[in-house]
Amino acid sequence: MDRTVTARFGDGEHDAVSGIERDLAEALIAALCGERNVEPPQHADNFNRINKVTAQTSRLIQHLEAFRELCIVAADETSPYADRQSIAVAAAVPPSRLYRILERHGRPKDRRNTPPTPDAEQE
Repeated sequence: MDRTVTARFGDGEHDAVSGIERDLAEALIAALCGERNVEPPQHADNFNRINKVTAQTSRLIQHLEAFRELCIVAADETSPYADRQSIAVAAAVPPSRLYRILERHGRPKDRRNTPPTPDAEQE
């Protein structure tokens, strides 16, 4: 059975998404709440439903991985002295992967000879 997931933001606004398989909705809520015990699908009762859950999960993972990369880059762009070790820990990636992500987005690995960004000069 499909579910609707609603997100309420601190400013009183909210957003809702419907058509999410119940198993994925429950797994998403559990992940956002920090639960560590991952359960197998409980509601998908046949091959097609389980495949639908799998496809929705895969699309979500791909989107979140791209979003994580953009967050990494945004954090690195906040300052020429941004703590890359802290960024790697927050993103749960090893330093080598962090540097590959940053280089893919045009951020230099060695920042010693890089001029500061205009935003950093204003601070």
